[in-house]
Amino acid sequence: MKAFVAVLIAVACLLALPAATTAATFTVDSVADEADAGGLNGICLSTGLKCTLRAAIEESNASTSVKDTVKFAALFNGQLADTIALTLGEIQITDEVTIDGDNGTPCTTEAAVAGPCAGVSSAVGLDVLSDDVEIKGMAITGAGIGIAVVNESTGFTATNNWLGVKLDGSAGPNTTGIFIDPGSDFASIGGITAADRNVFANNSNEGLDIEGASDAVVRGNFFGVAPNGTTQAANAKDIEITDSTAGGGFAATGNEVGRTIEGAEQASAVCDGGCNVISGATFTGLDLHGNGAGLNEAPASGPTTVHGNYVGLTAAGTAVVANATFGILAGGSDATTVGGPVNGDANFIGGGGTGIYHEDGEGFAAVGNVVGSSPSGDVTPPGLGVFVYCLNLGTGGVDPVAVEGNVLRMEGGVGIEAKFGNADIASNFIESASTGIFTRGDPAGAGNLIEDNVIGESTSNGILIENDFNIVVDNAIFGSGAAGVRIQDPTGFPILSSTGNLIGGDTKEDENTIRESGGDAIEIVDLSASEDEDSQNHVARNHGDENNGLFIDLVDAANGGILPPTIGIATQQGASGTAEPGATVRVFRKAEASPGEIEAFLSEATADGAGKWKVTYPAISAGTFVGATQTSTAGATSELAIVPAQVVVVDEGCAFVGTCKGDGGGSSGGGGASNGGGGGDAVPPQTTIVKGPKGKVEAKTARFRLSSSEPGSTFECKLDRKPFRKCKSPKKYKGLKPGKHVFKVRARDAAGNVDRTPAKRRWRIVEP
Repeated sequence: MKAFVAVLIAVACLLALPAATTAATFTVDSVADEADAGGLNGICLSTGLKCTLRAAIEESNASTSVKDTVKFAALFNGQLADTIALTLGEIQITDEVTIDGDNGTPCTTEAAVAGPCAGVSSAVGLDVLSDDVEIKGMAITGAGIGIAVVNESTGFTATNNWLGVKLDGSAGPNTTGIFIDPGSDFASIGGITAADRNVFANNSNEGLDIEGASDAVVRGNFFGVAPNGTTQAANAKDIEITDSTAGGGFAATGNEVGRTIEGAEQASAVCDGGCNVISGATFTGLDLHGNGAGLNEAPASGPTTVHGNYVGLTAAGTAVVANATFGILAGGSDATTVGGPVNGDANFIGGGGTGIYHEDGEGFAAVGNVVGSSPSGDVTPPGLGVFVYCLNLGTGGVDPVAVEGNVLRMEGGVGIEAKFGNADIASNFIESASTGIFTRGDPAGAGNLIEDNVIGESTSNGILIENDFNIVVDNAIFGSGAAGVRIQDPTGFPILSSTGNLIGGDTKEDENTIRESGGDAIEIVDLSASEDEDSQNHVARNHGDENNGLFIDLVDAANGGILPPTIGIATQQGASGTAEPGATVRVFRKAEASPGEIEAFLSEATADGAGKWKVTYPAISAGTFVGATQTSTAGATSELAIVPAQVVVVDEGCAFVGTCKGDGGGSSGGGGASNGGGGGDAVPPQTTIVKGPKGKVEAKTARFRLSSSEPGSTFECKLDRKPFRKCKSPKKYKGLKPGKHVFKVRARDAAGNVDRTPAKRRWRIVEP
């Protein structure tokens, strides 16, 4: 009895001590939820004679020291039993403090991965109402808001916390993991090492919600995946950053999600060094648009930078954990940059509906991102790579939206879609989309610039245009399943025409290269019934070969039904003919007679008032085919007229080597000297593939039976990128690799004439 009384006297004396004036450390040694019982005098002691989390925070709130620390005893070692069930209501943190759940070293949790050492299960979570609060090493579950940073509390830091995940790895959903309220600026969420990583998973609304707060840095976290970085553990939204309309309004400015990944981290295929995994959301990975004023949210004012993250991928980047609707929803946010100018800024995006979505915000840029691939290799892409929606921005003088330098490895779908106008779509690489670039919607006077893109193996069109005033220059478009470039009436509005588009330019640098299209190189369709809606699309300098249709094809009297110019004479050094008065006539050299090929630009002229035109050009070989288009004064371009260049005796009084019997003199059908140069056989044979594989096959052997229009011809064959070599029919290849293959064959007749339009067969070998 005397000993027990002595203990009580000692405790009473301790409780009577004044509050500490230096930084205090309180060590939590119980999972109980009990209030402090000693009068808030610097001694953490609950009614059960333990230091509970609630008692420690109450003592810290009352402390006069600069910044206290709440630690946890060694009994907290990452097991589910180390979870504190808060039953006495909310805990408010009203003074700066570090709540150090892992004592500086992550624990090996019951989930068998490194993480927090202590847990909190609570319906109300932790409320931060002070500047410079740090919470680390805690698994916080079951709350409306796991951690609420309110009262314009600046400088909040969170590391090594699990929000919505229990210490055994099972789900413990919060409604929102962490909420940063208006004016609570300069938050730091995560860091650049694995020990800093927060995991936001299983939360029914947002993992992280930053509303009207600025200058937050979000790095190195897992969103929407379990602590193993692989298993989906969905939030509705992983991250939301918006302005707040409450209290007169608070802008969200200067926030950064991710980091420029450099050095060893850039060489790694794993998402580390500040890279966030933003995956698995049932709605969107990152939302900068918000839910509207009814929920005190407006699109982020920015600037906002989103770079160096894995979006819709596992932490290893080897598989997709898709965000259901959007990867990055920029929406109407302003001054948003997704990606950046250097390699380490790339966001790697896989799976889901749309990879990057923008809607009507100013100063948006999607730069240098990688869609459908990661440093570990190709992954399933989203259905739509990048969508930009720029409603009437051009009329206000707003800077264009930029979609530049992105790599999109698609499996169907649309690579880049621009609705309305005022987008610069430049220097992107787009592969295996259904449509590489698609533009639509009334641009209100400011179309899109589509420049310097490489668009390969689209199953339909490389570029599909359903609106006006687009400029398409310096693109490389190859292997499209249909037309390389197609301009058509807006879908659902056949009474309207797509007009005022420019395909190619007036310099070699502006020429588009269009090759190996399954249809026309450039196809313009106008179903409009009204003459007032006739399309007037300008096709300037372009080149390409092996297109399966015409190089320029006007369908249904597109471009007002303008006809090709008449080529009265084409010689080795010039050409002349007739066109519409004032029309621009462009003359091209062809490498073959094929209507789907243009080798190079030769010259151009303007037709005079009588419609006559004449050009000179550097000498070409006799028999070389020459093509010409005319573009009316209204800007509508015709299809090509094609004739072979003739050998004509020089008349020194002419402006070019040819005939002077009038500007249109001579025969367009080669009525002068023979294009064979000697009066013999000058007609090349035509080649046919009688039989061979096509479509998808499993056989790794291919056998082709060949035919020529001229008996006695020999054949020259090539496979894929190999050169032509002599061959015989049937031609057989063995041991071919899975994937796409192209076989070409040309006949050579006894006079040495070679088929200038080789027969071609494409097929794909698939694994059985």
